[in-house]
Amino acid sequence: MIKVSKYILFQAFGWGSFALFNIYFAYMNQELTYRIFYINLLLSVFGFLISHGYRYFILANKWMQKPTETLIRNVLFATAVLSVVYNLLYYLLLFLLHIEVIAPDAYLVSLITVYVIFALWNLIYFTWQYLEKSRLIQIETLKMESALKDLEIKTIRSNLQPHFIFNSLNSIRALIDEDPELARAAITKISNILRNTITKQEATDTLQNELALVEDYLDLEKIRFEERLHFVKNIEVTTLGVQIPTMMLQTLIENAIKHGISNLEAGGTVMLNTKTAGRDLIIEVINDINAGQMSTRENSLGFGLSSSKQRLKLLYEDEASLSLNFDHDQAVVLIRIPLNKKINSVNP
Repeated sequence: MIKVSKYILFQAFGWGSFALFNIYFAYMNQELTYRIFYINLLLSVFGFLISHGYRYFILANKWMQKPTETLIRNVLFATAVLSVVYNLLYYLLLFLLHIEVIAPDAYLVSLITVYVIFALWNLIYFTWQYLEKSRLIQIETLKMESALKDLEIKTIRSNLQPHFIFNSLNSIRALIDEDPELARAAITKISNILRNTITKQEATDTLQNELALVEDYLDLEKIRFEERLHFVKNIEVTTLGVQIPTMMLQTLIENAIKHGISNLEAGGTVMLNTKTAGRDLIIEVINDINAGQMSTRENSLGFGLSSSKQRLKLLYEDEASLSLNFDHDQAVVLIRIPLNKKINSVNP
């Protein structure tokens, strides 16, 4: 099938309607003849061709890129020229067909009428161009915003991996002299973790897979903290298949250990709870703290908390949230993520 542009369709409809209106008007005044019928068809064809040539001139001279004042001035002048040209063709056609020329006082009325017609054509055309341009700009803006969000998420992800590697290597370094066998086991463990995190390129993964990463990480940390680190999890089965940002749980658990458990001589507990509430997934990370040494400012609690908050904002906008609260000797991070939400980015 031949695809006809919207412009051609509107042109044909507009000038066709103009011809039909004139023919109907002549019919109602009992003035319709074959010659009048053909004249109106020819006048519509003239209008189509003249306006089409005018449009070509507009595009060739890039009028849409000109300042508004210049554009208005050009349009007003062009409309006057189009009106004169159209009227000359009209009277030439009457002369060739030996039709009686109208009274002199009707020339001005005819010129004004045609001027209004072309002014209306300009109004419709430039309004349409403005709307199309605005729509394209909006689409490009959305694409740019999406690309920027992808870039931000990639940047956060690229910062997360070295941060995780650095902390894990520190744990292994402490074991090399004390227990080489444990150090070798830890190196094997971290290689498995890195293989998983580096090859995983998606913005989100299931809670179940992220839990596996957390448990591998905790195996490394337990080597360093031994009996000082306890981990408790209460996972609602229905939450295991829910998509969450990759590495978010691991960074929050790491944050809880670094800013909570490591400051306690006797160690403490990190608790992970998940459940669904309405249309949201609720994740709680609770850890023991030294209330006397703990700062209540979020920006003092490490990269994990700030990066997680930023990623939730980028992926889910205002539909997800992360909050930090303190309850005596515990810090509670509460995360709310919408279920079955199409995220803004898929390739962090």
